[in-house]
Amino acid sequence: MRSKRKSLEDLVAVRIVRIAEVIARLATQTIEAQVGLRNTDLRLMNLLDRSDGITVNEIARRAHVDKAWVSRSLRELQKSGLVTRRSLREDSRLCVIGLSAKGRALLEQVRPLASARETRLLAGIDRAGFKADLDRLMTNAAAKLANGSPAAL
Repeated sequence: MRSKRKSLEDLVAVRIVRIAEVIARLATQTIEAQVGLRNTDLRLMNLLDRSDGITVNEIARRAHVDKAWVSRSLRELQKSGLVTRRSLREDSRLCVIGLSAKGRALLEQVRPLASARETRLLAGIDRAGFKADLDRLMTNAAAKLANGSPAAL
């Protein structure tokens, strides 16, 4: 006889991770294949696209990833000419990272590909409502993370 226990597969967090993995594979098949930009690179460039330049610490904070990983990835993007690095006048110990003209041009190539993929992906789903729910979920999760308590979630 089968147990009546609820499967972990029903949990939202498990489902989101699974969906993220599938979407990442789709991105690899489209964006990486067509413009040569890895998902991880796109993630960082997307953060930089919304600013005039930010520090590595701030990128790591916004992306919720390790600063060392961000630094390694940014070095590769800089070698490719997709990002720039400059020291702050106020504090030369701090570097500000920004998108180069080449990086911005590449993102302009990616936008229609990503937008078309999202349209197909959200077929039959109330886009505005779904995005509002995702925003709320992110706000809730970030608040729990900021709380610092593993039991907070």
